[in-house]
Amino acid sequence: MTSPDAAPYESLARMIERELELICTRDQDALAALRAERDALIASLPDTPPDCARPALQRAALINKRLEIEILRLREALVLEADNIQRVSRTARGYSPHREPLRHVEATA
Repeated sequence: MTSPDAAPYESLARMIERELELICTRDQDALAALRAERDALIASLPDTPPDCARPALQRAALINKRLEIEILRLREALVLEADNIQRVSRTARGYSPHREPLRHVEATA
């Protein structure tokens, strides 16, 4: 059982766990709402946490590290996908027939 002083820190750790889940499912709307809620909770916390909050903060730090790793993994996947799209686009352009550039006619009155 946690003390009442540690309850907000336990909530913070649970929010970070939920954020990790939302990052994995790519639920951007729920993620934005959760981040706003988390920011509000962090703003309400005292500058110096009580000693009883240490386990929750340690857990939150570990989960946050997993969150960073997942974000980096997703970023890498997006970069690879963008590179693949560019490669496929170049390949498709190679198969298209050569076209003369359109000439623009300027008419003056």
